[in-house]
Amino acid sequence: MSGKARRGMARRVRDPRSRDQLVDAAWRLVARLGPASTTLRAVAAEAGVTTGSVTHYFEDKAELMAAVLRHNGDVATERVVQAVGAKRGLAAAKQATLALLPLDDVRFRCWQVWLAFWSQAPGQVREGGFLDGYREWSGKVAAYLAEAVEDGELPAGLDLRHEINVLGALVAGTGLLAGSDEAGRAQLRRRARRVFGEHFEALAARKVS
Repeated sequence: MSGKARRGMARRVRDPRSRDQLVDAAWRLVARLGPASTTLRAVAAEAGVTTGSVTHYFEDKAELMAAVLRHNGDVATERVVQAVGAKRGLAAAKQATLALLPLDDVRFRCWQVWLAFWSQAPGQVREGGFLDGYREWSGKVAAYLAEAVEDGELPAGLDLRHEINVLGALVAGTGLLAGSDEAGRAQLRRRARRVFGEHFEALAARKVS
């Protein structure tokens, strides 16, 4: 059997569940150690498998790290989708914003991973990185705020792009502080709920009577 045929057979017998377990193990390690210290051997140990099992699914570390970033974005997106549910307008915008904040262990890990990749190569745009997620999130929130205007919850002349930028800055600042300070996370969680609660209350207060 040729080498090409053997590689094709290997691809066919790969188990997506096993691959997902490796990505999840790498995700946890990147959050704790950063991408540089997350070796294939370390991922294998974290997942309880051999290094050969890792290379069976990923050609190299770069491919695995790309999968980690995509997974991180998927986790964050799923949290937002679940939080919004069937809501629309201002309620949906509020839930979508709060769902992105590092207010529990899973979302805290998401921010750790985003920050870890950013600190490794500042300014570098990576597929699945924070910038990708931010663009998707801001598009959703802009649509929710537009619904709020349509429903009369917010004034028709509201500058939606400005409001998105303000929310984005608040979210990014909160994520940066929480993702880099685990010890003060509980205090920051309380502060974030108050800040964002007051912000959305102020938006609602601008409703046209």
